Amino acid sequence: MAVDYESGSIPVEKLKLDIDNPRLLHEVLTGNAPTTQSEIEESITGDPQFRGLMRSIKKTGVQNGIWVSPQTDGSYLVREGNRRTTCLRMLLREGATPPGGVSYDRVKANIIDKDASDMEIKVLCARLQTGQAVWGPFNEAALISDLHTTHNMALEDISIELQASITQVKKKLKSYKMFVKYSTDTGDTNTRRFAYFNEAPKKVLEWVEDSPRNMKDYHKWINPTNGAAKIRSAATKGGLRDFAKVIDDGDALGLMREDSLANVEDAMEVVKQNDIKKDMPFLARLLPFQAQLNGLSDEQKARIASEPRVRVHLKSLKTACENLLTELESFDE
Repeated sequence: MAVDYESGSIPVEKLKLDIDNPRLLHEVLTGNAPTTQSEIEESITGDPQFRGLMRSIKKTGVQNGIWVSPQTDGSYLVREGNRRTTCLRMLLREGATPPGGVSYDRVKANIIDKDASDMEIKVLCARLQTGQAVWGPFNEAALISDLHTTHNMALEDISIELQASITQVKKKLKSYKMFVKYSTDTGDTNTRRFAYFNEAPKKVLEWVEDSPRNMKDYHKWINPTNGAAKIRSAATKGGLRDFAKVIDDGDALGLMREDSLANVEDAMEVVKQNDIKKDMPFLARLLPFQAQLNGLSDEQKARIASEPRVRVHLKSLKTACENLLTELESFDE
C-alpha cells in the first residue's frame, strides 16, 4: 500500500498538529483526548523523552523530514512528526537563536499526495512510528482495531501492511478488546494495564473469559486504584505466570477470593503446599534420571569411568540419597 509523496521545505507556521495522530489513541479512552493545538502540545510535552528531543533539535535542528498532508487553506497537517514540530514551535516562541546551518522556522517535509486515503495514511504512520518513543503494543493494538473496525480492513491485509504475523495481529486485537472491556468496567484507563491482557498466558485469558465471576475478579485483582493490585505485574514474581498456576488450585484461588489482603504470592504458598513437585520441582526429575542411569551403554559407562570428577559427583549424590533416606525413616517412626 504505497503512498505517493514529494519532498520539500515548509514554514513551521504553516504546520498543524494532528489531533487524530495514532500516538494519542491511548488518551481517547480517558475521554480527555486533545481537541485543540495547545492541548496536543500539552500532551506531547508530557512525554518523559520530550526534553531530550528538544535539546537535540535545539543543537542540530530536525534531521529527519516530517510527513504532512496539504490542506485546502494552505496549511499542512502533520501526520508524522508532531513531537519535532512542537519542539520547533517552542523554540520559536522562546526566540531561541539557532546555531549556524540550523533553521527553526522551516522544516524538511515529505508532502503526502492529496488523494491518499485516511486508511493509507494511518498505515504509513504506523510503519514510520512503530518502535519509536511512546509507541508501544497498546498503540499498535488500538491502530489494528481502528483499521479493522472503522475501515473494514481484513486482518490478513493488516498483517501484511504492518509486517506482523497474522497471529500477532489477532492477539493484539483480542487484547485490545479485553482491555477496553476492563477500562469500561473499572474506569481505569491506564494503558500500563494493557500488558495484563497482551502478555497474559493463554490459560489465564481462557480462565478470564470462562465466566463473569472470573472476569470480575481478574479486573479487580489487576486494578491498583483502590489499593495494591493482587496480581502485581505481567512477568515478575507474583505476576501472571504465577497466577496461571494459582487458577489450577482451588484452595489457592479460594484464598485470593476470600481474603482481601491475599495476593498471588500468598496463593502460591498454598499451591506449593498442595503440590510437592511445584515446591521442589527437581523431584519430578528423579525417575527420569534413574532411568537414564540404568540405561547407560557400556561405551557411556567407559567414558564416565575416565572422568574422575563425574565419579566424585556420583558418590556425593549417593551419600546425599542415603542421608535423606535415613532422615525420612525417622518421620515414619
